[in-house]
Amino acid sequence: MKGDPQLVPRDALAGQKIVISVSESADLQRLGLSERHLELTIAELSRAIAIAGGVVIYAGGINVGFTTVVLEQAERYGHATGSFEHVIPYSEHATRPVSQLTDYTASLGVKSTVKLLDIDGVPAPVRHGGVDVLDVNAPDQQQALSAMRRYTSEIATARVVVGGKVSGFAGEMPGVAEEAAATLRAAKPLYVAGGFGGAATLVGSIIAPELYDWLPSELPVDVQDRVRDLVASALDVRLPPDGLSDPERALLAETHRPSDIATLVVLGLARHLDSSSGDE
Repeated sequence: MKGDPQLVPRDALAGQKIVISVSESADLQRLGLSERHLELTIAELSRAIAIAGGVVIYAGGINVGFTTVVLEQAERYGHATGSFEHVIPYSEHATRPVSQLTDYTASLGVKSTVKLLDIDGVPAPVRHGGVDVLDVNAPDQQQALSAMRRYTSEIATARVVVGGKVSGFAGEMPGVAEEAAATLRAAKPLYVAGGFGGAATLVGSIIAPELYDWLPSELPVDVQDRVRDLVASALDVRLPPDGLSDPERALLAETHRPSDIATLVVLGLARHLDSSSGDE
């Protein structure tokens, strides 16, 4: 991070759950970046949270994409009591054989756990997930994903949003934006890593436009006015404290350096938790 390095105690986030919301962004190439930059950022962020004693929550697919990135870091750097909670929405597991789900759960180390959600976002045992005979009728994806977003916002201490689609998404608004809004409604700290464009940058430019003077006027691309208005309406809530200074928040809005993002998130949340405990 720019300036002198700032360290936090190894257990600064002990027992705290941090949700990471990330998906591909159509703006990466225009910003001189690639999906590899996103992967490196999620790896560094997951590692920093695990080393600080926290638990990463991620709700991606099974054995694909960013799920494997988070899992690898948690297993390597996490603590024995658990560093990764893989929350699987109903739409992801409901059409899979039960044996596939139990095999996946059994393959995880002691540092990772799985939570399957039903269509309403209520956790269910793995044996109650999946199907014995595959059903050609897909579950209601929008309902399942919205339920997952509410659930993760309720159980987490904070959320980090990175990238994300602004077109071609399931539902009324981009998933990353819906997750950000759910977090703010729950009065939890929201950390917006805006340097990768996409839905996270859309969220950041709405809740703190003064931090996005650097953003080219045409970015994020492909944002329809209807979508922008829906996101703006959903984000029209008070911003909770995040433990960051104004310059640090500005850096988080712009940087695409993995070390900057990981340091700012862990440092800010550690400060916020320390301040909150001092007020009790």
